[in-house]
Amino acid sequence: MRRFNVRTRYCALALILSFQFVNANERPLVDGGIGDKPFMTEKKGKTRIGGYSEVHFRYGRSDGVTEELGFEAKRFNLFSYTRVADRLQVVSELEFEEGGEEIKLEIAVIDFEIHPALTFRGGIVLSPLGRFNLSHDSPANDLTDRPLVSTQIIPTALSEAGMGFYGSFYPSASARLAYEIYAVNGFNEGVISDSGNGTRIAEGRGNFEDNNNWPAFVGRLAFSPQAGYEIGVPLHTGAYNAWKIEGLTVAQKQELTIWALDWEVKWRAFELVGEYAGASVDVPVETVLLQENQAGVYIQGNAHFGRGWLNALPESVFTGVLRYGVVDFDTDVDGDSERRWTWGLNFRPNAEAVFKLDYRRGKSLDPLSNEVKGAALLFSAATYS
Repeated sequence: MRRFNVRTRYCALALILSFQFVNANERPLVDGGIGDKPFMTEKKGKTRIGGYSEVHFRYGRSDGVTEELGFEAKRFNLFSYTRVADRLQVVSELEFEEGGEEIKLEIAVIDFEIHPALTFRGGIVLSPLGRFNLSHDSPANDLTDRPLVSTQIIPTALSEAGMGFYGSFYPSASARLAYEIYAVNGFNEGVISDSGNGTRIAEGRGNFEDNNNWPAFVGRLAFSPQAGYEIGVPLHTGAYNAWKIEGLTVAQKQELTIWALDWEVKWRAFELVGEYAGASVDVPVETVLLQENQAGVYIQGNAHFGRGWLNALPESVFTGVLRYGVVDFDTDVDGDSERRWTWGLNFRPNAEAVFKLDYRRGKSLDPLSNEVKGAALLFSAATYS
């Protein structure tokens, strides 16, 4: 009798535990709650989390006066990637800048592959307006500051709400023709109204709710004859002012068009990269502070050396960098421009992390051609995680 009671108790306990275990898996604590998400239960799905962080030390002087001296937690970015199905994926990037003072959803897209040469993309897209805007992560670049043309004319990082398509064709075994084209909300009137210095394209980005109910278009066509060589032709065009409201035309349409040319050449331990961009802006009245035509360019050479010099870090490499950049905020008159030379030496323990030491010199001219000279010493560290 005693054996029967012991066995009965063990069987009852096992049945209770089994019942609770099955219920715990079949019934979420709250339907649709934190423990009830598609990626947690769908065996075909796979989510990956990553990111990068960046910290700066800056010492800058202009006309003999110290303007910058201190440390800056520049960026902390978080990536997520989820493969929902064989042809469907979701990609996002959340950026924290200046120690969290600015938080921005830089990328949030849904990609659906229709054909190997045709993929639909919709959401907050990273505009293909130049190669640098598409590949601007700090750990991937060899200097601390971004090029002038890629921040003032493009401007990087340029994210826009929209949808469109991308893909690649292969004319030969080594050649590739890649494209991206999207309809987006475009820029807003901040282009001419939000800067005390006149037309500044960067002030008009962030138009996540279309201000004129009319899309702009952005695209890039890139040809690569073989790996390590590529030339790209990007274009962005559309109205930036609120010329149409609720279907009614209330003002004259003012358009902003940016065209660009970017290139990359890799040969052995050397790289030559660069970008040119020009902009045409319709303004209500052309004045000294409302410029119609702007342009800029940067050219950068990288030389890698010392690979594996450190036995403890066999993947490590040093890189010497030289960059020249210039932007002209009014190509129709003299003045109102900025140019800069930057020399850099960096060290990579591996491909995912970098320590950068940069020295830069430059000068800027205001619309009346008054000159300001400056120099800066920068040290930064950046790494993927």
